[in-house]
Amino acid sequence: MTIRIPKKAEDKLSAIVKEMGGEVISVVSDKELLKKQKLLNEIRQGLIEAKRIQEGKAKGYSISDIFDGK
Repeated sequence: MTIRIPKKAEDKLSAIVKEMGGEVISVVSDKELLKKQKLLNEIRQGLIEAKRIQEGKAKGYSISDIFDGK
């Protein structure tokens, strides 16, 4: 189960979960979540671009293009 709660409620909710015999596995901040979403979007875009290159719909890059910043 994943839920998003205000920062101020973390301690209280964690205590309730533990009292009921549960365990809080991790706490992720909004900043961490945004970084993860950004990374996943960049990976997704890279995979889309790779597929377009394979299909001949986009031009690939040579190593010199990459290192020259083209």
